[in-house]
Amino acid sequence: MPAFIPQQIDEIGDVQAVHLASSMRRCRIDVPSIGPVDTAYTEHGSRCPDRPPVVLLHGFDGSLLEFRRLIPELEAADLHTLAVDLAGWGFTCSKLFDAQPDLQLGPQQKSDHLYEFWKSKVQQPMVLLGTSLGSAIAVHFAREHPECVRAMVMSGPQVYVDGLGMMQKFPRFVAGWGVEVLRSIPLRNMANQMAYYDKQTLATEDAMRIGRLHTFLPGWKSANIAFMRGGGYSVSKDIPNIQQDTIIFWGADDEILEKENVKRFAQDLPKSRLIVVEQCGHCIHLERPREIVDGLLDFIPELRGAPQAKRSSVTAPAT
Repeated sequence: MPAFIPQQIDEIGDVQAVHLASSMRRCRIDVPSIGPVDTAYTEHGSRCPDRPPVVLLHGFDGSLLEFRRLIPELEAADLHTLAVDLAGWGFTCSKLFDAQPDLQLGPQQKSDHLYEFWKSKVQQPMVLLGTSLGSAIAVHFAREHPECVRAMVMSGPQVYVDGLGMMQKFPRFVAGWGVEVLRSIPLRNMANQMAYYDKQTLATEDAMRIGRLHTFLPGWKSANIAFMRGGGYSVSKDIPNIQQDTIIFWGADDEILEKENVKRFAQDLPKSRLIVVEQCGHCIHLERPREIVDGLLDFIPELRGAPQAKRSSVTAPAT
C-alpha cells in the first residue's frame, strides 16, 4: 500500500477499493498558479495512439476511489484509463495548503493542474469523464483547452448550480467548521443514502468509510477551505459553447439533481446524446458502471475497436 494512504484503509473491506488504493501513485506536477503538487493518480491498460485515453474526474470532495467499479470494466474493454485527484481533493491533499493558508484553489487553479497533468501523463486528445461536479470541471477545462479533449462523458452532471453562494464569503474559521461537517459520519451516511437507487446493497458503512478515507490526509481541511473561499464552479453559460461529442448519463432515480435539468442539458449541448439509466441513482459509475462503458463504445468511434470478447462482468456490491 502506498505510504500516503491513511491507515484507516485497514477498516475497509471492499476488495475493489483496496486494490485500487494499492495501485495509486503520486507524481510531482509543477503548476504555475499553485506550485509543486504531489498528484495522486492511477493508470490502467496500454496506451494506443489510435484510441484516446479515458481520463476520470471525481465529484466534490471525493477521490478516485469512486471509480473502483468503473475502472475494472474499462480495463475489460481494453481501454487506456487514467484517474486523477486534482489539487486539494482526494489523495492529492498535502501540507502545502496548511503552510500557505491564503493559497488560491478555485476552478482556475484546478484547471491549471489538470492541464499540467495532461501534458505530463496523457499527451494526446482524451475522453474526459466527469461524475457530478466532475462534469463542471470537464466543461471548464474543455472551454480552456479544447485541443486536449476529444469527447466528454458526464455522469449525473452537476453543472447548473453556479458558485457556492454565501459560503465563499464566510470568515476562515466559519468555513473551517463547515469543512469539518463534510468529514462527519452522519453527513456522509446521509449522502450515501441519497446517492443510490439500491440503498440496501450499496449505501453501506463500508462505502461511507471509502468516501471519507482521504479526509484523514494532511492539508485536507485547509484545501477545502481554500476551495470554498474560491467561489466554486460557474459553467452553465459555457455549456452551449462546448463542441466536443458528449454523452450524458442520468440516473432515472437521482435524488440529488433536479430532474428538469435533464432535457435542458441535452438541448443546451450541441453534440450530445442523453442516456437515462433506469433503476439507478446519482452515482451511475458505482451502481451501473457497465452502462457507462457500453455507452462509450457505442458513441465514440475510435473506441469501438475494443475487443468485446474480453469484456467480463466484474461489478460487485460493496461489502
